[in-house]
Amino acid sequence: MLKFIRLVIKIIHILPALLLMFVFSNKLCAQLDTAFWFVAPEVAQTHGDRPIVFRFASLENPATISISQPSNPSFPEQIINLSANDSESIDLTTWIDIIENKPADQILNFGFKISATAKITAYYEVTPTCNCNPDIFALKGQNALGTHFITPFQNLLNNASYARSGFNIVATQNNTTITITPTQNIVGHAANVPFSITLNKGQTYFAQATSTSASLHLSGSSIISDKPISITLSDDSVAGTPFGGCADLMGDQLIPLSIIGEEYIAIKGYLNGPDRIYVLSTNDGTTISIDGVDQGVLLNNGETFVHTLSNPTSYIVTNQPSYVLHMSGFGCEVGQAILPPLICTGSNLVPFVRSTNEFFALNILVPSGAEGGFSLNGNNGIIDGSEFNPVPGTGGLWLFAQLDMTSEIILGQASRIENTLDKFHVGLFHGGATSGCRYAYFSDFSTMSYEINASGTVCSGDTLELNTNILPGATYNWSGPNGFSAQGVNISIPNMQNSNSGQYIIEGNFPNECELISDTILIEVTQTPGAPEIFNNAPICLGDTAEFWININPEFTVQWYNETGMLLGEVDSIQLHDSDTFYIQIQVFIHNSI
Repeated sequence: MLKFIRLVIKIIHILPALLLMFVFSNKLCAQLDTAFWFVAPEVAQTHGDRPIVFRFASLENPATISISQPSNPSFPEQIINLSANDSESIDLTTWIDIIENKPADQILNFGFKISATAKITAYYEVTPTCNCNPDIFALKGQNALGTHFITPFQNLLNNASYARSGFNIVATQNNTTITITPTQNIVGHAANVPFSITLNKGQTYFAQATSTSASLHLSGSSIISDKPISITLSDDSVAGTPFGGCADLMGDQLIPLSIIGEEYIAIKGYLNGPDRIYVLSTNDGTTISIDGVDQGVLLNNGETFVHTLSNPTSYIVTNQPSYVLHMSGFGCEVGQAILPPLICTGSNLVPFVRSTNEFFALNILVPSGAEGGFSLNGNNGIIDGSEFNPVPGTGGLWLFAQLDMTSEIILGQASRIENTLDKFHVGLFHGGATSGCRYAYFSDFSTMSYEINASGTVCSGDTLELNTNILPGATYNWSGPNGFSAQGVNISIPNMQNSNSGQYIIEGNFPNECELISDTILIEVTQTPGAPEIFNNAPICLGDTAEFWININPEFTVQWYNETGMLLGEVDSIQLHDSDTFYIQIQVFIHNSI
């Protein structure tokens, strides 16, 4: 007697094979970001190099933050959970010997990767208990990553005998080849002689000046790589003799040539004397105008022009992209910051954390007409539009304000400055007139960019959902295969077929003609596969074993069930021994490939 077994075959397509291949673009987010790379500089213990901390602040979304050293398993991964509009600090002093990037001229494993589930701000702070040598290094997220850098340095103040200046490199990918051409002697290498190193992901290198002399700092040094890297500048324990004789740490995270600009504004700090502006040319034939006055110089690639800033502001214009380094400070204590370019950059919202109860000030730049749009921690009455003044030389297009916020900013809590009318730039001064100055810019250094998101996955016949980030006032122009075009933030394309495969691009601009960085996504549509063929060993008799098998793509998964829904197996073949009637359901899962 033959045993009849009825088969119910059901093909279920879960996570269809829609291939989403993202094409790299020069898409740079703000210092508000979800990914940061950083290498901490060596700081002289003689003058004060600890504690060292990371400080983080979140926005309206909670964030889980991971801090790791990808090339150094001896550093334990740190996890921080931030609530919305929250801040947290992590003391790294326990691991300082595997954090500070030393000794020079060696390949080390001390690079940090910081990942967050929502956008945050992050910075590294040296905050010695001696109140003698502090500084903050504002981490710039994707804005810090690039393949071509030239290093700006000040040439006025010498380092103390126990300290040096230099630059620190961290690789973000394996097998990164980096060519370094120092303009002065560094440990292990002579001036103006190119040399190459190869770093893996998270590995680091310290190029340290051999001299303490300001005239032998490494300004104009070239760093070129074949994969994205990040660079930290450090100028340790510089003696501010012209300002009263204090010695202080200065440094910043550098930005690549790809996002430097031609227009800058420097707002004077609080030094006991004039600030210094260092304009570093990256091309031959660079001219400089300050406050509308041609300076009568013609710089070649790597050369520096020094401007003494005695007025409240200086408006700097170059005819070719250049770096601008601002050396300022508080009292006799000095600090420095890489200035952000003016055009098509800036932030609507900047969070930060005050780390001590010392002096705290904000220097703010904003386009004219937006000075009344500020709020601090949701309060519209603290930063008043009447406190802003025109920047000379800009034709009234830019306004600035120097705001002592010592009594308004709460110690240790996340604060946020916001402008609902336009982008702005904010520099932070924090410290004591004789205890040390922290100076950094916390606003966006790059041109605004689109960020394409793919909403779900589709097979042929389904609908593709694409959307991008909202940039108030921007246009949203989509293009794609077969002459596809559309406008808007959210785009739906029904009944996707093979002919719809290809690159989809979002581009546009702001009303002021600032061009936004486009984004591209490559989409390949995969046909829905047909039902597989099922084989068996029929005919069989009562008491025999029934065998079933299926020949499928190895990427598929097969699941066999009885009529009650019990899972019988997840293999290509199955055997049944019971004489009762079985109802077999076969589920074929097609897994997504990205």
